[in-house]
Amino acid sequence: MSTTFNVMTPEPDNVFEPDLQSVLYNSYAYLHPRRPVWRIQVQGRLYSDRAASLTQRLLLRGLERKLKLTPQQAQGELFRSRVAGFMTSPEGGLRIQLQHDGQLLKLRSTSKSSGLFQGRLDIPRDRFDSSQASIPISTWGDFRSTEGRIFLAGASGISVISDIDDTIKLTEVTSRSRMLARTFLEDFVPIQGMAEVYQRWAQQGGLFHYVSSSPWQIYGPLQEYLTTQGFPEGTMHLKWFRLRDEFLKRWRIIRRKGKAGVIAAMIKRMPYRRFLLVGDSGERDPEIYAKIARRFPYQVVGCLIRDLQERPVDGPRFDTLKKKFGLVPFSLFREPNEIMDTLEKTQGTN
Repeated sequence: MSTTFNVMTPEPDNVFEPDLQSVLYNSYAYLHPRRPVWRIQVQGRLYSDRAASLTQRLLLRGLERKLKLTPQQAQGELFRSRVAGFMTSPEGGLRIQLQHDGQLLKLRSTSKSSGLFQGRLDIPRDRFDSSQASIPISTWGDFRSTEGRIFLAGASGISVISDIDDTIKLTEVTSRSRMLARTFLEDFVPIQGMAEVYQRWAQQGGLFHYVSSSPWQIYGPLQEYLTTQGFPEGTMHLKWFRLRDEFLKRWRIIRRKGKAGVIAAMIKRMPYRRFLLVGDSGERDPEIYAKIARRFPYQVVGCLIRDLQERPVDGPRFDTLKKKFGLVPFSLFREPNEIMDTLEKTQGTN
C-alpha cells in the first residue's frame, strides 16, 4: 500500500522516548507505469541507545573471544563503531513520519520488532523530474532525526547493481575467520581500480544500487567507505542479521530476505530500464545473476563476475551454470580495467 503526498502541518503521532533515534537508508524512486506519480521505496530503522541487554553483552564477549581481541582492541574506536548497530535496542510498533521540502509524509506500516521499517510513498510526477539525480528526505518526530537520499530512476536508462564484499571491498568471504576480522576489526580495504570503473560508468549515466549480504547494522561504516573511497553515490540494500546463540556456537548469521528477491523486485518495478549486474565468484553471485538474467532477458544486459582464485568459476561450475540456466550474458574478469568500457559498449549496442 502507498501513501499519497499531502501538505500537512507536522504533528507527531507518537510520543517517543528521548533517546530514540532513526536512520534512513539511501533508496530510490521510480515512475509508476500506470499512474502519474513517482513511487518512493523507503527503508530505515528506529532504535534506542539504551544500555545493551545481558544477551547482547554476552554475544559481544563471544565475538571478542572469537576474534581473540586484546583489551585495547576491544575498547578501540574501530571495533566499537562496527558492533554499535548490534548493540542498540530496536523500537518496534511505531508509525513512521517523513518530511520532504516542508511536506509531511506518513507510512502506513509501523516499524518491525527489529526496528526496521519500509514502505512506499507516491508523489505527483510534476513535483520533480528525472533530471534531478536525487532528493533529500528525512524522518520527523520527537526523536533524533536523520536525512537520507532518494535516487530518481527515470523510466529508461541503465542501473548498475553491484555486490560489495569481494567485488568492491576486500572481505575474504571464503574464509569465515578472515571475513569476521575484516568486518569487525580491520579498516575496509578497497578492490583497487573498481572506484575508477564505477565513476566512469556514473559519468556515462549509470545509476548505482549496492545490494549485498552485509548486515544493515554496519550501514554507517559501509556508507562512509563508499564515500571516502570515491565510489558513486547510490541506493543501499543489505540484510538484517540477528545474533543468537547459534551465532556463537556455529558462527552462523541468520539472514532475512535473499539478494535474488531484492534484485528481481527492483527490475520488475522498472520494466523499461536496463540492468548491469556486478559481483564475484566467492559466494553465489554467478548462480543468482544467471537465474535473474534468464528471468529478465530483455532487461539484464550483462553479468560481470570478479573471478576469485579461492573459488573460481572453473569448468565444472561454468558447465553447471550453462546446463541449469542456458546462455546468459556472462563475463569473468580478474582486473577492473578489463571491464572499464563495458557500459559504453552496452550503450553502443542499443
